[in-house]
Amino acid sequence: MIEFNEVAFHYENNHGLGDLSFTISKGECLILCGKSGCGKTTLTRLINGLIPELYEGKISGDVIVNQFRTTETPIYALSEIVGSVFQNPKTQFFTVDVESELAFACENMGIAKGVIVERMAEVAELFDIQHLLNRKMFDLSGGEKQLVAFASAYMIQPKILVLDEPSSNLDLMTIEKIKNILLAIKQRGATIVIAEHRLYYLKDLADRFVLIEEGHIHSIFSAKEFATLDETTLRNLGLRTLSLDHLTTEAPILSLGTPDTLTIPKLQFRYSKTSAEALDLTDLCFTSGDVTGILGRNGAGKSTFARSLSGLQKRTVGNFVLNETTSLSRKDRLSMSYLVMQDVNYQLFCETVEKELLLKAGQPELFNRVVTSFNLEKLLGRHPMSLSGGQKQRVAVATAVLSGKKIIILDEPTSGLDYYHMQQTSQMVANLRKLNVFIFIISHDLEFIQSTCTKLLTIDQGKKGAEFTLDKTTTKELITIFNELSH
Repeated sequence: MIEFNEVAFHYENNHGLGDLSFTISKGECLILCGKSGCGKTTLTRLINGLIPELYEGKISGDVIVNQFRTTETPIYALSEIVGSVFQNPKTQFFTVDVESELAFACENMGIAKGVIVERMAEVAELFDIQHLLNRKMFDLSGGEKQLVAFASAYMIQPKILVLDEPSSNLDLMTIEKIKNILLAIKQRGATIVIAEHRLYYLKDLADRFVLIEEGHIHSIFSAKEFATLDETTLRNLGLRTLSLDHLTTEAPILSLGTPDTLTIPKLQFRYSKTSAEALDLTDLCFTSGDVTGILGRNGAGKSTFARSLSGLQKRTVGNFVLNETTSLSRKDRLSMSYLVMQDVNYQLFCETVEKELLLKAGQPELFNRVVTSFNLEKLLGRHPMSLSGGQKQRVAVATAVLSGKKIIILDEPTSGLDYYHMQQTSQMVANLRKLNVFIFIISHDLEFIQSTCTKLLTIDQGKKGAEFTLDKTTTKELITIFNELSH
């Protein structure tokens, strides 16, 4: 059981949580939902002991986990009860290969080697990651890292699991896998707390939904009550859809006169020490003003394509031709591209959000408009690393909008974003289209793709798959492709 008794916590910059009182029963699955920055991650940190162990601030009230007061219990003791999966799985890795990572926590707890080996085999089967056991952590895709982080947390057989945005960067197949794993873990009696924006996959798993608004509990719904909320109510609350069947393609038709073209007759890339091509694409053609969604399973080559297109991959072999006449070298592509990575922490350098936005702004005249559109006014004086995952994502995308680059690539831009800020990002992408730039969006977020993209390209095991134009008549076709990518 987890108890919150009149709990308040404020970070040094004064944002946080206020006056929380509620109980999470043993074996219950509780979903924390609400807008980006509302306090979901802070609440999870109060459960697993990261507050006050690692995050300083002012705390009052009692958080009791299995009869232990978290403020009085060493974090190593709590970690034997609570398993955690963070928004960014890289932040919880300690070793360089998968087997060592899975064994790490158990070894620290002094569990016998034979028990660890047996447990690793069981967990690898449960999470279907046997094929990853001999891999290096650096070679895994974002989705594969998320699975390993989850499996590592479960190696200690925790009584309580706390997951922060577990579906971020995952394809539909892996999300379905995560859901089934969570159902199995719940049936074994574990208590599960999930902070999440994508809600559709949780309908059969959740017992209650807690809606947090500006650090306070707005509402608590039973799963049955939550299922009765219509799409309009969900959107007014800043929440994502409960059913992908309600989605429609919304990106408007745009006429730019004579757009630019970018053709790629051949694009190949191979990682060192591997015999297979990570990418082997042919006959690609893109038009400025379009928003091209890049789809594919985790590990299919989508991020490799982004890095090759932007000039970040040195060993890329291929031809890149602008307007059928100008050949673009790697240096050319580096100078004219802006890539927002999956892990935006690598792209935040300055001491304030305002300086971050203006650091390499090619279009500073758009500053006020972009700040307003992304709801960043109250964050301008904050240090970027003090922001929530969703807030960091908004800053990174806003920086891309201000960059003035000809090629804009967004790799999972809606990771950690609620419905409202997802729609704001979609609107800013629509505004970018008018600037006659090439826009690429790598995403597993069907909700975002349908509201934002005009073209679609799928990549399967490094090769080109389906390619078509998106409009209101292709919604069913898009859903079919997503389902095919999930099997």
